[in-house]
Amino acid sequence: MKNILLALLLILSFPVFSTIYRTTYSATYAYKGYIENKEVTLYLSPYLKAFWVYKDDHKQIQHALSYECYLMNSCDEVSQQNSLKLYDDKDIYLDENDNHPKIKDSISYFNFNHNGQTQFNQKLVGYWFDGKKNQQYPIKLQKELEIIDEADAEFNRLELLQTNSSDKFYFTAVLSKKKKEKIKLVGVNVYDKSNHQLMQKIQNLHYSYNQFDSIYLEDINFDGNLDLAIKKYASSARIGANYDYYINDKGKFVATNLWGSDIDFNPKDKSATGKKNCYNYNEKQQRILTTIQSIYHYQKYKYINIKNSCQFKNIDTQEHRKCNEEEYNACLLNRNNIDRENPHVIGEDNILYKNMVWYKDKFIDGVVDDE
Repeated sequence: MKNILLALLLILSFPVFSTIYRTTYSATYAYKGYIENKEVTLYLSPYLKAFWVYKDDHKQIQHALSYECYLMNSCDEVSQQNSLKLYDDKDIYLDENDNHPKIKDSISYFNFNHNGQTQFNQKLVGYWFDGKKNQQYPIKLQKELEIIDEADAEFNRLELLQTNSSDKFYFTAVLSKKKKEKIKLVGVNVYDKSNHQLMQKIQNLHYSYNQFDSIYLEDINFDGNLDLAIKKYASSARIGANYDYYINDKGKFVATNLWGSDIDFNPKDKSATGKKNCYNYNEKQQRILTTIQSIYHYQKYKYINIKNSCQFKNIDTQEHRKCNEEEYNACLLNRNNIDRENPHVIGEDNILYKNMVWYKDKFIDGVVDDE
């Protein structure tokens, strides 16, 4: 929780963050090298997120880092700087007097010199300063991975380590991109932390790119083991949470095929409830809301669909009743929880025949945009 609060304060403290976010979100890098003869990988999403991992650490602990420019309020001048400095998050604290982030005297950090070259080029050369030992170690890292969301970029099945992991497993997002198209999450790979052995491939996905946060872990069947949730869309692209859930069945993650957004898992009766909200206008231009709910019961590592229900509400007149068949079917075809005014913008789950979308009881041309 402290790390989350610190990150929020860093963002709120520096208005330039929004500009930096828009201009650098499209790039993600991984660099490999050695500290004291120990192999490390440094992961960077410029001015947003950074962490490093020891290869031989059986727990695969991710050591979070913060960019110096946040602390110095100079992210807008980063292109003019001659070095890239990344501080160990454990050595940053909030000053109780002014609520500004401060660094400890014994802070550890990376310092890379780029001497006028692009900061994130093929090699990062500099040193790691260990604040606890008060010792400096030379370091040279080689770029191993580059993910750029530009129109002409293309790549196939690149793997990006994910932030969330369990005691036994870590996960990578498998990413692909064609020219003139957006990056897609096409799979998730599951690895054994103790020996880096590939344990499982989850394939044939077609979801949005969420950098280091394509998955999270939650016990959805209440057996004490963490299950896998894969994010379908870019953050804030939909109302509610939209995840693809997989149950951990003795170390193998099995698809649940649960349907809906904001799926609620109830430990009392081991049930799950998913829903879909469909907003529209009737012929009188009154606002209407149709809500479909799907209820599932859990049995032997499976969620079984018990029933679906549908409620119709006229927001302007407060009429509330069960849906008729036409309203139910229209909601199934409707755009999924998109919080936008433009009816022509649709997501990858709504692409129908020749990219048509259901709107005001008829099909219209749709334009795909999942972000």
